[in-house]
Amino acid sequence: MKSQFEVYLRLKPSNNQSQNAMQYQIYQNKKLQVLLPKHVKFGMINHTRDNLDFNFTHVFDQKSSQEHVFTNVTTPVINSFLDGYNATIFAYGQTGSGKTYTMSGAETWQLRGIVPRALSYIFDEIDKRNKFEYKIYISFMEIYNENAYDLLEKKHLETPLEQWNKIALFEDDQNNIHLKNLSIHQCNNEQEGIDLLMMGNFIRQVSSTPMNQSSSRSHCIFTVTLEGYETSSETCFVSKLHLVDLAGSERISKSQVEGNLLNEAKYINLSLTYLEQVIIALNERMKGANRQHIPYRNSLMTTLLKDSLGGNCKTVMIATISSENDNIEESLSTLRFSQRVGQLENEIRRNEKVDLEAVVKRLEQEKLVLIRELEQYQRGGASTSSNKKNQQQQQNLLPQSNGQPISQKDVQEKVELYLNERIPMLDVKSIEETQKCFEAMKDLYNTRMKEYVTELTFISEKLQKYDEILTRKKEQSSFLEQKENSSPEVEIYRRNESPQITFKKRANQ
Repeated sequence: MKSQFEVYLRLKPSNNQSQNAMQYQIYQNKKLQVLLPKHVKFGMINHTRDNLDFNFTHVFDQKSSQEHVFTNVTTPVINSFLDGYNATIFAYGQTGSGKTYTMSGAETWQLRGIVPRALSYIFDEIDKRNKFEYKIYISFMEIYNENAYDLLEKKHLETPLEQWNKIALFEDDQNNIHLKNLSIHQCNNEQEGIDLLMMGNFIRQVSSTPMNQSSSRSHCIFTVTLEGYETSSETCFVSKLHLVDLAGSERISKSQVEGNLLNEAKYINLSLTYLEQVIIALNERMKGANRQHIPYRNSLMTTLLKDSLGGNCKTVMIATISSENDNIEESLSTLRFSQRVGQLENEIRRNEKVDLEAVVKRLEQEKLVLIRELEQYQRGGASTSSNKKNQQQQQNLLPQSNGQPISQKDVQEKVELYLNERIPMLDVKSIEETQKCFEAMKDLYNTRMKEYVTELTFISEKLQKYDEILTRKKEQSSFLEQKENSSPEVEIYRRNESPQITFKKRANQ
């Protein structure tokens, strides 16, 4: 089914309440009208449009709380994720506009952001859904200067960035992306998830710039993977939730950064430019243009978010802007980008599959039951032929009931009603009728056993096919494990136990 991109806007409170604050109007919490200043400083001349309108799914003003943002933006997305659909929420905006505050929050628990609130909500909902069994896995990575690093690797707490293992990408024949040097941690409760998030945020690259005292210098992707098993059937699903905090764009001419900060800003701006190119290409394709190539591979970020931007994923964007006139050019750029994103839509589907191991286990149990019934039937059939002659001789000696023959059809109907427990007992009035009741029982038994044999043959053939599938699956798994151990070129996700986290102060990178 089609899923339209949802785009939300959040305005950061102004640091000063003077005339330097941006002038705007919000209509019905869905439209933002920006009143452009006419001043030589901003390069505006008299005939320039004096206002611009931008439409959103919802507009959060400067007074909106963290809880209000989470309830409106994230709750529907997580419900879809728990039902088996992939989902992505990403924050976009200039540096210092409140992206990290929205996604991760501030230092106090009351001001926590979307990611910690999402972890709490996920485990609360799992406890309520008794028809399913769930397993939760978490990974956390950052893209810094176009290199990806694992933020949940404990060794990174004590080693400098230059010694970290880079995450490598590999694509298989089905275009599935596999990541080497990215750990996946099973998470059994909310506290374990919060601990992993805190460790990743502690390791993440952050620096002080003229635009932002605590500026994120990397794109971060916090991924929750869900495995759900329906207890009443043999179906299961695997869904992923990506919570993405993009690094903020900045004008180097305004920030006046130098050295390493300048190099970081170049990589950030370049990757965001590639993201905009992907959005433009997807828009052109939607409008009917003959656009075959989408430049996902231009950057590591767009490659990792390929499904989120144009695949099987329910995607939500939170645009954050400053409410000061000094940043109006950057704010307008963010607003225009958000309008292009809001025009996109993805084709989403539930990631459901059959649990082959559960199916094979059930079929093996059915096979054993039917084999025992077949053996009993075969033992009974051997004695039937030897007794048939004696039964015929005894039948000739039986008297008629009142001198009139009894209808075999009536007897069969009576016996079937009795065996189906529709009548409490068989009412027989003669030896002849008793004999015919037994014959009807034997005929019915033989008929049903033939049906069982037919069903057993069908199930045996089906079980053999499942055995062949499992054998191939085990051989492939064994081959991948051998290849992983023998060659450093390929590694599929590895699952670790949740680590005991010990924070140790380290020197700034």
